[in-house]
Amino acid sequence: MINLRKITHWNLVECLDLEITAEQEDFVDSNAESLAEAYASVTNGGFATPYAIYDGDVMVGFVMYTYYDKPNAYDLADVLSSVENPADVPYKAPCYYIWRLLIDKNQQRKGYGKQAIEKIITEIKTMPHGKANCIYTSWHPDNIGSKTLFASLGFKETGEVEGCREDEDYEVVVKLEM
Repeated sequence: MINLRKITHWNLVECLDLEITAEQEDFVDSNAESLAEAYASVTNGGFATPYAIYDGDVMVGFVMYTYYDKPNAYDLADVLSSVENPADVPYKAPCYYIWRLLIDKNQQRKGYGKQAIEKIITEIKTMPHGKANCIYTSWHPDNIGSKTLFASLGFKETGEVEGCREDEDYEVVVKLEM
């Protein structure tokens, strides 16, 4: 059974040292980038909740979620800038969004990702940042592992994408109703 712990000065370097496989590099941003985005979000009025994932005292991964409380929320700024019409944004506020999941390459295929997302869903259902009726996330269309994981937890494709489908630089948007 895993547990989630806040990122602190004591576990930051260990979190930054987590690695993914070479095949996953196009699908998952580094934890350094994720934590920088969390900092930028929080210091600009947004929300970010990053956690280290532990099995006992061994850090096995990283997970982070956010909360969008208004259509022009800071965390949606990049998405808003990529669409001509703000009504085309694939996430309808207020909502929660599972922003990152990274399981260390030496710890994969042990069920840690599913357990972590289950814990995040349970936490989100307590509405820690505000009320919402759904959780979104997204994945690259070639990332079969993420698709399988989130589908097994009840996430459904919305038909929306984040990014540019024509450039093949996009992610499939999925949603879990609460």
